[in-house]
Amino acid sequence: MCSFNAINGVPGCGNHETETDILKRRWGFDGFLESDYTAVAELRACPPKNPDNGPCGHGVAADGPDAARVALNAGTDSEMVSTNLVDFGKQLLAQHAISMRRIDDAVRRILRVKFRAGLFEHPYVDWQQAESKQMLPDAVAAARTAAARSLVLLKNDGGALPLDPAKSVAVIGPLGNNQHDMLGPWSGTGRDQDAVTLYNGIKAQDANTTFAEGCQILDKDPPDPPNDECGSDAGFDQAVATAQAADQIVLALGETRGESGEAESRSNIDLPGKQQELIDRIKAIGKPFVVVLFNGRPLTLEKVNASAPAILEAWFPGVQAGNAVADVLFGTVNPGGKLPVTFPRSVGQVPIYYNHEPTGRPCDPTFKWNSRYRDIPTCAPLYPFGYGLSYTTFDISNLTLSSHTMRANRSVTASVDVKNTGTRRGDEVVQLYIHDPVATISQPVRRLRGFQRVTLAPGQTTTVSFELDRSDVGFYDNSGRFVVEPGTIDVYAGDSSVGGLTDSFTVTP
Repeated sequence: MCSFNAINGVPGCGNHETETDILKRRWGFDGFLESDYTAVAELRACPPKNPDNGPCGHGVAADGPDAARVALNAGTDSEMVSTNLVDFGKQLLAQHAISMRRIDDAVRRILRVKFRAGLFEHPYVDWQQAESKQMLPDAVAAARTAAARSLVLLKNDGGALPLDPAKSVAVIGPLGNNQHDMLGPWSGTGRDQDAVTLYNGIKAQDANTTFAEGCQILDKDPPDPPNDECGSDAGFDQAVATAQAADQIVLALGETRGESGEAESRSNIDLPGKQQELIDRIKAIGKPFVVVLFNGRPLTLEKVNASAPAILEAWFPGVQAGNAVADVLFGTVNPGGKLPVTFPRSVGQVPIYYNHEPTGRPCDPTFKWNSRYRDIPTCAPLYPFGYGLSYTTFDISNLTLSSHTMRANRSVTASVDVKNTGTRRGDEVVQLYIHDPVATISQPVRRLRGFQRVTLAPGQTTTVSFELDRSDVGFYDNSGRFVVEPGTIDVYAGDSSVGGLTDSFTVTP
């Protein structure tokens, strides 16, 4: 698919260099290129007065026919939603603005993919059979397992988790008894009625469970008034009363599924509305509580982190959301997920990511003239990429390289020992990173080159190995060529993108 954005002023669906020169010719791609939603129409310039009803904007084409010409000749084979290629193809062909050879190439590419997909042998779907295959027990069980394995324990001070199933639970918050938002954005044909809410999931494991919404957040398009994003504290008193009557409290907070995903950027990534105020009201009760977050993006959680003894990142877990989260909350499943993104302390740190390029003035809080924010005492994120806690503890030790030199056409194996040093069976995700400290093009401070998730019983030890070769240590230069340069490669092994064991080897010609 060619994208909406432009490279050096050339939009993706009108970019001959990327679509034809690189993708099709240099890389030998023989499939077809589809435009993103109305991206061909968006090649047009918007009229300064009385703009038409169609999308426009990039200004590399004068009108619909011109947009079709630019897109097809650049290498776009199929147009999604807008219909300029269909509407003006004959006209452009008669004007010799496009060629039959190029049209044949586009058609051939589309048919080739359809043949490979078997669409000519089996062109129709039996919807009744498809429906009968939905929500089968093995699929539901797999969804529950997958969701539980994806949860990330961000904080667990004082052993706040797991919860005690013998004690009463109050589920508080706008996402506590919500089916719709558990499915997340782009849920396809996912049905709300199939989703298990957090309240029902917890209640299935602890019958003495109650619920109070506290405030309301609704998933609507266009966006709702602020009152629909926990903008009112009218329900806080009832939430506090429900929480006071329970032994332990679970706060279900975050975003609606419509606040995440495509076209849902936010300039403020705190918890929407008055949800932090709800946390503060519950904290003032003085009873044990944990925060469960449902969201599809990193949030700024410094206030939440300062308030809550335990935080579980649940994302949007799908149809088995409530059961999967309850499994982790009660300790039936030991959380072992790790963050696939970095959580900033403040939105001002964005973009923030683990594999950033180095700078001539790296962060040093004791020195003024360097790369840092003056109102944050550290350059570190709140939660780094690869981070995640467990109900047990692990020790990663004995980083060993099979060799401290590597020929450019050979490989090196890095191994570490992993031991469960706690009292529960659990998962650890061992991560291997590298850094090329001296290269003709400045290299990221760390590059993830491998990870393995291992399950260990208390006291159990295993060895995890990663093979590094030219594809790991090389990089693309500014001409698009893949190069492997001789020199030192630093190796890091640990449980996140921060710290860890270190060693190095030298790449030779």
